[in-house]
Amino acid sequence: MILRYPRGVPQVSITGNWTNSTYTVLRAPARGGAFEPITENSILCLGACYADDPTAAPGETYRYRFEITGAPNDSSGPAPESRWSFGPYLVTISPALAKPVGVFAFPNPGRGATSIQLHVAGAPTDRAAQGEAGIYDLTGRRVRLLHRGPVARGLTTLHWDGRDERGDLLRGGVYMLRFTADGHPANVLIVRR
Repeated sequence: MILRYPRGVPQVSITGNWTNSTYTVLRAPARGGAFEPITENSILCLGACYADDPTAAPGETYRYRFEITGAPNDSSGPAPESRWSFGPYLVTISPALAKPVGVFAFPNPGRGATSIQLHVAGAPTDRAAQGEAGIYDLTGRRVRLLHRGPVARGLTTLHWDGRDERGDLLRGGVYMLRFTADGHPANVLIVRR
């Protein structure tokens, strides 16, 4: 198993070629307890089999398990469908790499509407964080407030229509998306064409 942190979100993946198989990723506390899926449904593996775990808390240790259904892809020819279970893998989430908050915008660069993803570490059942997300020009002036108030733990998606506070479409250029939750900041540059 491999652990990465794209955009500060823990991501677990399994090695091997499992293309065209389906898989589910499950997680349990290190100290024991039931495995719960971190993927919503079985996922079709189109290359790397992985799952983001936005609810994993920095500094915590978990057990991960991959459940795969299908046939391994190798040169020996077709094989009958089988089920495999890999794990559990004991993993400690790095406090240095898994950020308490994260922000991502796409398409970027782009024009028109932009999707904004806000990430706050912790389980969805934990208390919501108090947060604020806004768009700023490069002089530091806020041009649009996107959200102020409670932000759920895990991943929250907002949609920005590319307009400022007055409803005018912002012209092409570079803008800063700032997100702060419970005093932890995250920023990303947005390029508008």
